[in-house]
Amino acid sequence: MIAVLTGDIVNSTKMSKLIYADVIKSLKGFLHDAHKNYGATGEIYRGDEFQIQYPTPIHALKSTLLIKLALHLSEYSTKPIQCTLSLAYGDYETYDEKPNTSSGPVFIESGRGLSKTQRGELSIHFQQQKAQRKEQDDILALTKLLTDFLNHLLNRLTKSQAQLLYQYIEHDFAEHQKMAEFTGTSRQNISNRLGNIGAYLVRDYMAIINNKIALLGGNS
Repeated sequence: MIAVLTGDIVNSTKMSKLIYADVIKSLKGFLHDAHKNYGATGEIYRGDEFQIQYPTPIHALKSTLLIKLALHLSEYSTKPIQCTLSLAYGDYETYDEKPNTSSGPVFIESGRGLSKTQRGELSIHFQQQKAQRKEQDDILALTKLLTDFLNHLLNRLTKSQAQLLYQYIEHDFAEHQKMAEFTGTSRQNISNRLGNIGAYLVRDYMAIINNKIALLGGNS
């Protein structure tokens, strides 16, 4: 099992040259970080779309959320840069150096999932397992509902809130005292701010998804 993330920048053709250049620079940075931190590889294509393949799928959701939050923080745009994201977990047939020469069900699912995902939001997809159809449908419905709640939260963050949540996820949901040290503020301030933006719900969402990945054998 691997994970594949397919993304598409929303309204890139309406951006100024400065903002568009900054977004592309950011995307290249995301690919570099994903490779450095998780051994993932990716590429940008058609100017505003990208795909990343994660050989260790347990890292994919963290990387995906950091990418989404980082786009909120563009210094050249007054509004958050929106990106549609489709993250799929499943099997592959060929795993090559780049996604465009890799193949298999997980790549197809990620690409198809992108076309079905509402603009500016994230969707999660799992390869169908050998189980009763009703059980499969229940799991998919629950995952979609939880992800809808996550999108509702993420797409309403201010830049300062997105920055804090980015740091919280980046540091693997560190203790509040540690977060206070990272951000140069008080523990109480950090606790209040994390509570106000629902950061604990994001933490718990990640735990649920990653527990499912571990059960499917994708934690190594």
